[in-house]
Amino acid sequence: MDIINVTCSEIQTPAGFLYVILSVLLNHTNNPDCEQSWLLEDGRLIAVPSDPQKLIDPVISVSSDRLVTSLCVNLNHEIRCDSAGSHLSHKTMFRVRNETTISEPMQTPESDQLLWLFALFIIVPLIMFLIYFLLRKRKLRCFRREAQKVFGNRDPQSAVRMI
Repeated sequence: MDIINVTCSEIQTPAGFLYVILSVLLNHTNNPDCEQSWLLEDGRLIAVPSDPQKLIDPVISVSSDRLVTSLCVNLNHEIRCDSAGSHLSHKTMFRVRNETTISEPMQTPESDQLLWLFALFIIVPLIMFLIYFLLRKRKLRCFRREAQKVFGNRDPQSAVRMI
């Protein structure tokens, strides 16, 4: 099994995204005893070079040595040969990654976690402070009401009865 790691920009052409099988496998692609298939990463068949009329989205075109798609996706290419003397099976996995331009910072799960932690350490203390402040104000109001009940209509600071 071969794994080919590429970026979307490396395989992008004006016609679409071009996936080319290894040159060492080309002699098997024309062998009538060999069967090829292109599959999505989840195993769904999307193209068979022997039947180029039956293409499944995102495939644009297929031939014995290449496949063109409208989307940049991870693909698998399989060749199985059952000849009288030998049995050959080969799988090539195309692993692509979508690169953004260099000027844009790449967002990673770690940077997302840091952003959430930062927000947590800023927002949670702010909310706690607001709750404390509101409760404190409410307690002061309750204290004033209780003081008026105890002292009547007097100013509690001067202990003088107000009329």
